[in-house]
This record gives sequence, C-alpha cells and structure tokens, in this order.
Amino acid sequence: MTAVFPALLNPVLALLGLGLGIGALLGIVTRRFQLHSDPVVDRINEYLPQTQCGHCGYPGCKPYAIAIANGDAINKCPPGGEATIRKLANLLNVRELPLDASYGIEEKPKVARIREAECIGCALCIPACPVDAILGAPKYMHTVIESECTGCDLCVDPCPVDCIDMIELPHENIVHEQEEHLPCINCGLCIDECPVDILPHSLYFACADNNLELATSLKLEHCIECMKCDSVCPSEIPLVAYYQKAKSDLAIELEERIKAEHAKQRFELHKERQERLQAEEEMRREKRAQLAQEKKKELSSKNIQAALERARSRNNGPAS
Repeated sequence: MTAVFPALLNPVLALLGLGLGIGALLGIVTRRFQLHSDPVVDRINEYLPQTQCGHCGYPGCKPYAIAIANGDAINKCPPGGEATIRKLANLLNVRELPLDASYGIEEKPKVARIREAECIGCALCIPACPVDAILGAPKYMHTVIESECTGCDLCVDPCPVDCIDMIELPHENIVHEQEEHLPCINCGLCIDECPVDILPHSLYFACADNNLELATSLKLEHCIECMKCDSVCPSEIPLVAYYQKAKSDLAIELEERIKAEHAKQRFELHKERQERLQAEEEMRREKRAQLAQEKKKELSSKNIQAALERARSRNNGPAS
C-alpha cells in the first residue's frame, strides 16, 4: 500500500504544477497584452447597433468600431442603416455615404423564433447566439428569449431542420407631418416669450434638421410646450410640433441605446464564457496528454523490468 501511494502522488503533483503553470502564464499574458480603452473607439461603438451579427465582415460591433477608427468605411452596417451612417459621419466629420449593399440591406428590426414542435434538440443554435438568448439543452426543445434577441440571424444557418424564423418586430410608426410655412426670420420674438429661457428658434433649426444631439444641448427637455412661441411667430411656424417630434425621436433613440448597451454586455459575457470554456478544454487536453505520457512511461518501465527479469531467468537457468 505504501508503495502505491507515491506512484499515485507523482501524477497528481505533476497535474497540479501544470495547472498552476498555465494559470500563471495566462495571468502574465493578460497583463502583458492588456488593451486600454480608446475613447474614439468607444464613442463609435456606442453608435453601432450591437447586434453582433458580423455582416460588416468583423466578429462583432467592437472590432468594426476599431476598424472604423483606423480608417475603414462607415457604411458596412446593415442593421444600423442610414441613421447609424449619419451619426458616424457627424462624429468623425467625414462624408456621409450610402449603405454598401454588398454587406446587406437595411431591414426593420427582427427577432428569431423557433418552431418548437419541429426542434430536434441538437443544440447547434445555442453556441451560435452571440448574446446567449437561446434556452435549451441537447435532446430538449429550445426557445428564444425574444427580449434578449438582437436579430443577428446567426442561429438560422446552424439549424439542421430549418426550424428558426426571423420575425419582424411590430414597430409603432409615428408620423409627424409638418405643414408648409414661411421660413424663420430670426426676429427673436419667441425668445422673449419663452418662460423657461431657451432659444426656441435655434431649437427649431436643430429639430428640423433632426440633429437630436444639438437639440439636447439646446435644452429640448426644458421645453414645457406652452405654445407661447407659436403664438408670436410671424412665420406661423408650429415650433412646438417640431419639439414634440424631436422628444419622441429622442425617447426612441434612448430606448435603442439602452437595449444596445444591454446586448453589448451580454455579448461580452458570452465571449468571456466561450474563452473560459476553451481554456478549460485546453487544460483538460493537457491533463489527458500528461496522464497518457505518465502511463506510457510507467508501462515502458514495467516492460523493461519484465524483460530484465526474463533475461536474468534465462541466465540463471539450470546448466546443461
């Protein structure tokens, strides 16, 4: 019994040392190659839709943001469409380009939906989802958490029975039609009437140009919609109607940003989990290889010992 214990202890200590060595190596690599946040990349990434679909040719929105910061074109994101291109052009002070159709066309937001009666539980769609929005397990029915789905459609191709559909989301289309009116003459009458001390005419130009960032800086949210500016405008411009449309667009944009940030966080967690699983699998392979090597050495030692014993037996045999 005492002879067996050291024989078992050596492989255990070897595996422990191997695990500690790999851990230390990963720590050194992490510190050595740690990437610092680039504010330009972060700002670009904020404007991207965070669908993580890869249609732009990059494995996610952050890599595409890095590429744009390094000079790549801003018109490769079909989910973001013309609105995202416009924002990026304003941010980077570059020419606005039409969406490059070779990367796809702009479509309305969609979510994946599994026809559960046809699902065979193969689980191939689960690792394909970049935000872990699919619930299921091998040989069990799967389903999509629609509130978490970004509509990337990456789960569609891996499905061997083609039971995943991309469903267009219902979207409330609020149309704000403005009547034709005379141009603003910058008379300043609306400024004197405003009870909350904003610049109604400047705010009007920002809202008419759909420049929500400028409208926010001009205190759009401070407007109480009292319509005093409308009543004194000699051009009869419906100023408050423009402010209301801008507020509605701003609310939609804020909701989209919150959803995009949530999707980005889930994508980062998905990547971390995939990297952790890969590292664990690599460690298991290393352990199996180490055990196989130890076993091979042990068998080789036993074979050599057995051969020596046979040789001694022949040498010490009875003389003829």
